[in-house]
Amino acid sequence: MSAGRLPLPDDASAGPELAAEYTAARKRTGGVMAILRAMGPRAEVVRAFLDMTEAVLYGPAALGRRERELLALATSEANGSGYSAEVHAALLEECGGGPDGSERDAALVAFARSLTLDPGEGPTAVAALSDVLSADEVHDAIAVVGLLNLANRAALATAIGTADDLS
Repeated sequence: MSAGRLPLPDDASAGPELAAEYTAARKRTGGVMAILRAMGPRAEVVRAFLDMTEAVLYGPAALGRRERELLALATSEANGSGYSAEVHAALLEECGGGPDGSERDAALVAFARSLTLDPGEGPTAVAALSDVLSADEVHDAIAVVGLLNLANRAALATAIGTADDLS
């Protein structure tokens, strides 16, 4: 591989299984988000990421969708992941915006930043969040921050931007 940016899979380079994932993405959303390309050429990795994303961000949960998007945005901002921050800021707006100035929202943002920037202090961050949220809600928050840290690392490592989305 030459110096510079890692090539991203596209329609021309995708194997049959990855091409099927891209086709399914186009049916769902009208395009292939760059984050799916950043996950690489293995269809099973893309599928697992999509399944985890569906469960963590969009499926039934103790935390509401807006709160999960607030966590996603705070994590992305803490990581300096412009691509993910842009995507999740737009999704947060669709869910009602935020943070709303409440103690709950402030605790969620603080938790996302703390767990992202100093993961070794996770138990302390969990204890602080547990003062405001139920145990089930804290588990949801851990899952969102974990998922977004994975996505942010892939986005940052591959230097993706919204221009890398495929229509």
